[in-house]
Amino acid sequence: MLTSIFAILLAVIPAVLLLFFVVGKDKRQPEPPGQLIKAFLAGVVSVFVALVLVGIIGHVVPYGNATVAGQMGLAFWGAAIPEELAKLFMLWLVLRRNKYFDEHFDGVVYATMVGLGFATFENVMYMIENFDNWLIVGSTRALMAVPAHYAFAVFMGYFFSLAHFSPRRRLYNGVMAFLVPVLLHGLYDTFLMVSGVMPEIASVFLVILCIVFCYYMHKEALRRLAKHLQADSIIVPDVVEQSQDERIDEIEYIEYEDIKSDEKDVDK
Repeated sequence: MLTSIFAILLAVIPAVLLLFFVVGKDKRQPEPPGQLIKAFLAGVVSVFVALVLVGIIGHVVPYGNATVAGQMGLAFWGAAIPEELAKLFMLWLVLRRNKYFDEHFDGVVYATMVGLGFATFENVMYMIENFDNWLIVGSTRALMAVPAHYAFAVFMGYFFSLAHFSPRRRLYNGVMAFLVPVLLHGLYDTFLMVSGVMPEIASVFLVILCIVFCYYMHKEALRRLAKHLQADSIIVPDVVEQSQDERIDEIEYIEYEDIKSDEKDVDK
């Protein structure tokens, strides 16, 4: 009984800590707890939506054999695409008529709730399936899988908010809200899945590469969090003189300056 309690705690605590981290940054206009719980539960439901999608895709796209190509196919078609599509769909359902979605950072908060709702339930399922090795499985997922789902969610919420608040580029940002998490998720799973069918030395190299990839992914996720907090800081709802177009111009100027900064970093 005590072992079961520790296993469940190990499955849940990493997600809870990350949720508190993100929600704690939403200080200007915090989201109602009821809405956050709703988004978290939507993330749990997204697990079942993803399973349905995996079944449908599995009948159309062959993947999963013990080759590099097969494992790459499994990473994208069997995990990244159906899971991120399910999470994006549930995020859309949560936010489509949500009157509290009035800041850029809100998109990240809700996407994180959905993403970590998914990760928490998935973690519990893994613990049940691998109960004999719960400590190893739980520790590995706490350090890798849960933070990865958190990062995917940050990018999804980042672009979802841009699509909502920047009408001029709504289609582009809407597509990116799906493609970027899928690409990151697919690469993450590829490193780990391909390592299982490679020689030992190559497997170790791929795991190290995955850790480095996660480091830079989380570093960029933190930068996206800061960008939306900055965008929200220039919007003052009480100032009538600031029109919606003016706010959009200011926000898009920040995005433009950030892109130019990225280009300079690449040149260096």
